[in-house]
Amino acid sequence: MREHPGLMSAEGHGRAEEHRAASGGRRGLCTALVGAVAVGVLVWVAAPGKVLRQIDGMNAWWALAAVALEVGSCLSYVILFRYFFPEPSAATSRRVTWIAMGAGAVLPGGNISSAAATGLLLRRSGIGTRELVGRCAALLCLLTAFGFAMNGAAGALLLGGVPDGPLDLGHTGIPIVVSAVVLSAATVVVFVSRRFGRRTPKAVRGVAAGLEGAWAAVRRPTWRLLGAVGFFSLDVAALWAACAATGHRLGFLAVLIAYCIGYLATAVPMPAGLGVLDAGLAGALVLYGLPATASVGAVLVYHAISIWVPAVGGLIAWLSTRGSGPRRRPGTGRARARGLKLAEAETHLEVAAQTGGYVGPITVD
Repeated sequence: MREHPGLMSAEGHGRAEEHRAASGGRRGLCTALVGAVAVGVLVWVAAPGKVLRQIDGMNAWWALAAVALEVGSCLSYVILFRYFFPEPSAATSRRVTWIAMGAGAVLPGGNISSAAATGLLLRRSGIGTRELVGRCAALLCLLTAFGFAMNGAAGALLLGGVPDGPLDLGHTGIPIVVSAVVLSAATVVVFVSRRFGRRTPKAVRGVAAGLEGAWAAVRRPTWRLLGAVGFFSLDVAALWAACAATGHRLGFLAVLIAYCIGYLATAVPMPAGLGVLDAGLAGALVLYGLPATASVGAVLVYHAISIWVPAVGGLIAWLSTRGSGPRRRPGTGRARARGLKLAEAETHLEVAAQTGGYVGPITVD
């Protein structure tokens, strides 16, 4: 006896829902376990009581300097963002940038979440979806490549004898090798994509498109590209100031390398990088010479600043958009909500999984 097609469809839908729920539960459990391990590492590195006393005794002026430097880093991103997305008005561009930074600060994925928020917010700006995704990928690739380049340069300076951190080969050579390997791999990806064209796997073509867009920006520099320098360097400086607030100063080059090492932990999809970023940065700072208690205290203060500054700025920017749009006609709210969810899902998947389709050069003012 054959089952009714509608019944079979309902059963299939139910099984799919159960599978999604189970998958979500497993991801949640894994996230909780990773967070617990990260917190355990922090407690193992330095006793909580000592860390709290370290934070309580921090120099307030250095802590305020860290806040100011983080604000400067965010403003630098506003400048850089305008290079890649000149179409919106200046006011709209600032609002989108701050909201995107806030999303990147509090959501899992960091810069990926920031790029997804950018795509969602600019979907009605007149930029085609493929072009929008391509520019987001180019911006991400530019910032990532610049970070690795600075990491390698810092290692080279220390290896050359600049007295700003450990000078032994272990502390200086590894950053150089890692940066060289990553940047060389990026070059190979671009070459393979150009050589084999459509025969290249889609994911590789997507990464190559972002790298091509970043290289196009470097080949046609404007003053707005200084925003990439400020965004990275001032964020590192905020961590350096937080370290100085503990009374145990570490050289800027050493902090820069520790920063790059620590941020690799954000590959773990933890909201706001809680636990994983703290453990990564604290461990890297200890590796480069900062006492354990001072490292954990400085990282906790820096991480709080790096979350709250863009998050508060993003909240203010979002609140400024409330009520500023056109009045909705009755009966359109539900359809608009469905369209918003679909656009959000499409943009996030394209940025996070595909990041392809970059067509044509980036237009600048």
